[in-house]
Amino acid sequence: MYALSNGLIAQLAPADQALLLRRATMVVLNVGDVLSSSNATSSRIYFPVCGVIALFVGHQGKGASVGMAVGLVGAEGAAGLQAALGFGAGNVKMVVQSAGQAYAVDGVMAQRLVNRRRTLLMQFSRYLWTLFDSMAVLATRPHTQDIKVRLAHWLLFSAERCAPDPLVLTHAQIAMMLGVRRASISIAAHEMKLKRYISYSRGRIALLNVPALEALAHTTA
Repeated sequence: MYALSNGLIAQLAPADQALLLRRATMVVLNVGDVLSSSNATSSRIYFPVCGVIALFVGHQGKGASVGMAVGLVGAEGAAGLQAALGFGAGNVKMVVQSAGQAYAVDGVMAQRLVNRRRTLLMQFSRYLWTLFDSMAVLATRPHTQDIKVRLAHWLLFSAERCAPDPLVLTHAQIAMMLGVRRASISIAAHEMKLKRYISYSRGRIALLNVPALEALAHTTA
């Protein structure tokens, strides 16, 4: 897998790329994998080259899941990057939404690199601010928009993050990410299917009318 498939790594200077990748290992991302938790004693940073990692707040497990996703990280960036600045996971869990692969770097090792390379510190800080801003926008949606609007936004957001790979998401996965009942997602998705905004079968979702989905996603309360 080519390292420059990750957008954040691609933005780094060649010397910084080489230093980072010498300390990285390739790992497989399986749907539902929990890559971090608030009580973890160690941390890793994940730079996806394909697949999507959700930033989830709340309780997520094999039984009931209470909470919602407040961010998505794909091949454009990195999940767990705060470890390079010496911070822990806090209340955010990293949960794999779409399967793929990622370069994984030990958080302590990344912190040492950042302390030595100011250019790495600046690039990582810029990305973290962009991610924080995106999370702030997502966090307001449950209070201002209905299920269909949020679903349209999540499908567009997820498709963008996993591109060029196909969008593979079940109704149960989406419901967990949005913090709503599965039945609510099924009803909203069925309405979109009838309008030919989307099609879906066995978890594979095709966005048939992106302009219509974008208009719906930007509907205000």
